[in-house]
Amino acid sequence: MSFEERLMASVRGVEFYLDEADGESGRRAIPHAYPKKELGYTEDNGKVLTQERINGRCVGEDYFTELKAILEALNKPGPCEFVHPWFGIRKVQIGKVSHKLVNKVDGLATFSFEVFEVGENLFPTAKRDTANQVQTESAKAQDAANGAFEDKFDETATEGVGDMVDQFFDDMDEFTRGLPSLPADLREWTDRLMRAKDSLGNLLAYPGELARETMGLLENVKSVVMDPMRALDVYQNVENRWNGMRAELAVTGGLSRNIESKDGKASSVSSVANPTKQQAVLNNAQAFKHLILNSAIVSKAAAMGNADISVPLVDQEEQIKSLSGAERQVALTGQQLTSIGHDIANKLAELSADAVERGDSSVWRQFRALRQAVLADTRARAEQLPQLKLYRGTTTAPVSLIAWQETGNTETRQSIVRRNGLSNPAFILPSQTIEVIHE
Repeated sequence: MSFEERLMASVRGVEFYLDEADGESGRRAIPHAYPKKELGYTEDNGKVLTQERINGRCVGEDYFTELKAILEALNKPGPCEFVHPWFGIRKVQIGKVSHKLVNKVDGLATFSFEVFEVGENLFPTAKRDTANQVQTESAKAQDAANGAFEDKFDETATEGVGDMVDQFFDDMDEFTRGLPSLPADLREWTDRLMRAKDSLGNLLAYPGELARETMGLLENVKSVVMDPMRALDVYQNVENRWNGMRAELAVTGGLSRNIESKDGKASSVSSVANPTKQQAVLNNAQAFKHLILNSAIVSKAAAMGNADISVPLVDQEEQIKSLSGAERQVALTGQQLTSIGHDIANKLAELSADAVERGDSSVWRQFRALRQAVLADTRARAEQLPQLKLYRGTTTAPVSLIAWQETGNTETRQSIVRRNGLSNPAFILPSQTIEVIHE
């Protein structure tokens, strides 16, 4: 290993210049000696827990920004990944951290920290199943959203509401057609959708049943696919399409499907002439829109909690039983899951604020609890996922060498080729930036 390759180390993906690494290991030896005896023995009392003292520095114009980044990474709770220039990738627990800034020397900051071997806890403490907690809170949040809709819906003002709900069913049918799903699962979901459309007249008389049936169809989109994470696009499409005036236009006949052309002129006239009745119809449309938007984000959270996101990076044979590739799981990195979880949490915070303004206290409370569960699940599971790193070499090298240098395992070379779409994996030029995922 050259001198240049030993200069850099990283912790939690934050790189720094390494000065010294002072470590301790060995065995816990206990000598047994006795007075007035010529003989004794030494007892091997187990392994000394490996620990090191790491000294590093930040130099250059951005030295203080780099120092803050490394201190933030070192002070995060829990075990982390430490890339050692001599010993490779290790799972460690950070101990005491210290840093030093000297005014006499500009552009330089030094720091040191302790790292300990994580090991295995012989008496582990019970941990909460964060994914199951997300599913539990999602069910409660959906019940709260359904209850709020039932309280605000006026059964005497259903003119145009049937067309609005029917339009929602058509949108869901459109969004699910492109999903990589097994035919039997998609057929079962479509049959349920058709039965709901046929019984729409009866559902309008019972707002609670209407909410449970329509939003149950939306939530069950994740059951159409083998990997629930693939349903997130459907929920996002529903949210984008109904986050406007679509509900109001549907009940007033303003959508293109309600416009009739006669004598060369297109017109769309509301079927309700009474202003009071028309306002009640618009209020029903507004309540249904809030129900859709609330249910879409709740379904996103439920899909994330229901997904098995652990995908091995080592190349192995994979049997695909369907032409659509429905069995394939989405390979997520820790950064991607964190981004998805934070987006869901931010949207839940916005909808909670809207619920407060409307006076829906139960929705606000349940969305707040769901947001906390999503953030906790994101923190817990993102730490267990592979992390993404950008590699840019200084010389031309094959993918196998890059896989060995970055992950310590050449078996991950095919995952690097697939992720980056490399046409010539034997010659990676210095001008190419490669995304490498490592555990």
